[in-house]
Amino acid sequence: MITPAIGTQELYKQLNTLLLADIPVFIHGSPGIGKSYIVNDIAEQNDLEIIDVRLSQLDAVDLRGIPTIENGQTKWMPPIFLPTNEDSKGILFLDELNSAPLSVQAAIYQLVLDRKIGEYSMPKGWKIVCAGNKINDKGIVFKLPSPLINRMVHIVLEAKYDDFKVWAIKNDIHAFIVGFLGFRPDLLSTEVPSSTETNPAFCTPRAWNMLSNIVKASFTNNTDIKSINPIIYGTVGYGAGIEFISFVKVYKTLPDIDAILEGTIEIVPEEPSALYALCAAIIEKYNSTEQAVHLFEYCKKLPVEFNVMLIKDLIIKDEDIAELEAFDTWMEQYGEYIL
Repeated sequence: MITPAIGTQELYKQLNTLLLADIPVFIHGSPGIGKSYIVNDIAEQNDLEIIDVRLSQLDAVDLRGIPTIENGQTKWMPPIFLPTNEDSKGILFLDELNSAPLSVQAAIYQLVLDRKIGEYSMPKGWKIVCAGNKINDKGIVFKLPSPLINRMVHIVLEAKYDDFKVWAIKNDIHAFIVGFLGFRPDLLSTEVPSSTETNPAFCTPRAWNMLSNIVKASFTNNTDIKSINPIIYGTVGYGAGIEFISFVKVYKTLPDIDAILEGTIEIVPEEPSALYALCAAIIEKYNSTEQAVHLFEYCKKLPVEFNVMLIKDLIIKDEDIAELEAFDTWMEQYGEYIL
């Protein structure tokens, strides 16, 4: 039986519960979908220190420490990266656990179960979170020994567009990316290409974030999108790159976004691809509740699904619109679609 996967928003809830319960957890997920980002973000939200240990780069002795002689007896000196301050609180993030050599995985047993390794004891305020790629992701992954598996809660993380869009809007991801993935959400994350493929790039949230930065940089230098086609293919793969480049052309057909935000234009595209592009472009340029009042009028002219999508995205970017009278009026008519 396959374990159901959860999205990033749900992972935040589950991780916070496990941190409170002080239960070690292993997050399984494909490369580039945000495992490390989420753990670091949760640490920041909870005012916790974080120590990020990449286990695939360690040997067993790096965890147990180097032996020394003291008073005629062997004493193990624990590695400096493990926390020692008894008054501190944090997350020990053991990343790439299932890519680590079996000797390292065996050394982790006691640390995960008893919070000890050799003569080292972890301070009470520290929690253990582990992560690694899935076995079918074509990476260097070893099956975890059953004794270690049984010492942790296991959660499977999956990239989901709705979660990505919330993050993308809050983090100013370029409208081209948000609009395109709204139109083709299945391309947010794709399978790792086989070793015979000439282009090894594939789609992940991390890759789309990289492409957003590339697009922003190219426009800063007044570079036409055509001139960076090879970079696009090398970031998200050839197939997704071709579709993305075609989608970007849609933006040239859109009505004036500034005029929409000022309430001086009522033109509405008909093609779904253009509507996705339009909504993403509006959200990217939006910056005041005065503009929101105009958008509540404009969105009445959109198909219902795009009307609702636009306002939901607007709430993500500016929660203050919920205080507007225009929002109350809109909710009376369309509130059932967002509950």
